[in-house]
Amino acid sequence: MTSIVPPRLASFPQEWEQLEYSSRSLVFVGDGRRLLRAWGPAETPWVLAVEPGRGRWQVEAWGADIGPGAARAAARALFSFDHRLEEFYRCVRQDRVLRGTERRFRGLRLPRDANLYEALFHSILGQQLSVRAANTMKQRLFDRAGSVLTAGSVEVPCVPRPSELGALGVEGRRAAGLSGAKARALGRLAEAAPSFGETRVATLGTGPLEPAIASLTQLPGVGRWTAENALLRGVGRPDVFVGGDLGVRVALDAYGVVPRTAPEKRARDWATRHYPGWGSYATLYLWRKRATDRATANG
Repeated sequence: MTSIVPPRLASFPQEWEQLEYSSRSLVFVGDGRRLLRAWGPAETPWVLAVEPGRGRWQVEAWGADIGPGAARAAARALFSFDHRLEEFYRCVRQDRVLRGTERRFRGLRLPRDANLYEALFHSILGQQLSVRAANTMKQRLFDRAGSVLTAGSVEVPCVPRPSELGALGVEGRRAAGLSGAKARALGRLAEAAPSFGETRVATLGTGPLEPAIASLTQLPGVGRWTAENALLRGVGRPDVFVGGDLGVRVALDAYGVVPRTAPEKRARDWATRHYPGWGSYATLYLWRKRATDRATANG
């Protein structure tokens, strides 16, 4: 057991409020104030536990010989504590679309995946599907692979390890409801997973964005949308505006910024103009604002 001191601008997520967390390998336990998350390398994952307290958040690692320093680093990465959120909020206050969200969603940070392999797994499965349909397929794959970690008496779902995903074969993956193209793409992802080491991830996380996107789109089944989501969630880049995402386009149209039928470039130009270097957070806050506004309207 160890602890971290969160930045001043940091909020602990609640599953029922921040749905971007709920489809990942994460469980809320007790009264919802303790979070368990599968973390670590793709082939040797472990469980990270985080619980907020007064001034400090308690951190614990389960299932591996993980030292306090590594556990603290994992918690900081999960919540993107190294991002200077106050700089994003300065942009927000100058933009009529997101103005006010710096108070409404105060402290909401980019939620990270454990590794690049996991982020690509989620993104490939989510292509051209509703969240509900993608989650159904994910659960079937999880069940077929038997990929579960334990933390005490609590089971934590875990993305199938590359070896498990490969062992299912194309037909095994298709039996979970995947198309042939997605089943093959996930097989190639499993084969490529060993190349997603710390050096490559560090390279993808620095420097210009376009070369990083181009590097990932060389993988079978990975287009720009998939690469952008993986860089946002698996690498933790703050500058990835997912201009082709349906939810983003619907939000920009609903708020009178960019018509849904306009080219993606117009959406990206909007983000570049208002949120230079903070496209990932513009994406996240647009998602949250639109989802919350719709829930309020329907309630």
